Amino acid sequence: MDQLIVPALMRAGSYLVSLTMISLALFSVYSLAVIGERWWAFRQTRAASTGLLRRVLDQVGEGKLRQALAACEFPKGSHLGAVLASGLREFLPLESANPGFHTGPELDRASLAAREAMQRVTASEIERLEQRLTSLATLGNISPFVGLFGTVIGIMRSFEAISRTGSGGLASVSAGIAEALVATAAGLFVAIPAVVAYNYFVSRVKTHAIEMDGAASELIARVARAALAGAGGVEARG
Repeated sequence: MDQLIVPALMRAGSYLVSLTMISLALFSVYSLAVIGERWWAFRQTRAASTGLLRRVLDQVGEGKLRQALAACEFPKGSHLGAVLASGLREFLPLESANPGFHTGPELDRASLAAREAMQRVTASEIERLEQRLTSLATLGNISPFVGLFGTVIGIMRSFEAISRTGSGGLASVSAGIAEALVATAAGLFVAIPAVVAYNYFVSRVKTHAIEMDGAASELIARVARAALAGAGGVEARG
């Protein structure tokens, strides 16, 4: 079996190295495309979310739920906006004619429904932010091994040249060694940026997840305080 496989690999060596380099080139293009797309997506969601939580909480404190909801729905692409909007929709029935909220059991039920809705949207937003990151991690893991495959084939070609010429001089092995080194370098060239970018984006996703959880808790607390303040004002007037 070895007598059949090894000579076949020797004859196909140059094609295998070329195939390895083409594969790594395609991996590199795809990796850079994913990195650019994810960077732009995180930049957009950060720009759309800047200052949004403070504006929404101020409007909620004034009893203006519909204005707060409108602020969350525009501009598009905000991770905080999507989470806060889902919670505000659950609180809308509590809005009273005068600035303020209805209190009582309805507030507790709305708070529970809002928390659950915001948890579901948080999970959905995390999934959206993590799009294509798995493929980036996969490329970072397999690219060195693809490069190593090209390295092995290049070394095999060097030994095949030695056996064919009967000489171990530089001229007979230089081509195979050069192919091996280029394949190794190409694998690392693809893997290093992919791994660095993956770790960076994963840390950004964790940061955004913490922000969304914090925003959800702050919204529920602000609605509760506004409702209690409104109820206190009604009792004082009564």
